[in-house]
Amino acid sequence: MLKPSMKELMNKVGNRYLLVNLAAQRARDIAQEAEEADEPLPDKAVKLALDEIAAGTIVYCPGPKVEPEIRLNADLIPGMLDLDDHEEMEESEETESSDSESIADEEASTDDEES
Repeated sequence: MLKPSMKELMNKVGNRYLLVNLAAQRARDIAQEAEEADEPLPDKAVKLALDEIAAGTIVYCPGPKVEPEIRLNADLIPGMLDLDDHEEMEESEETESSDSESIADEEASTDDEES
């Protein structure tokens, strides 16, 4: 491996242990992204990761890896559900609401009897 040189990489990261961990994690991420997109990689994932580190696009930040938070739009959620699951959820919501209504009716009738 001639490019990027070890000296160039060490100037970016600081020590070999961090360089190995950073490159390995980024290589895993690159491979996973390519697999999910079903696209072939132009080069090995480790080589791409080291090139990104040398270019300065990937920088070491201390602490745990932070995953981006994915917020779902309420309009998208029903389309993501299986229809059978969606029907079961509606049925369970109906039974829960009827159960809560019957409990409320019972409480109201006991309040009337006590008065």
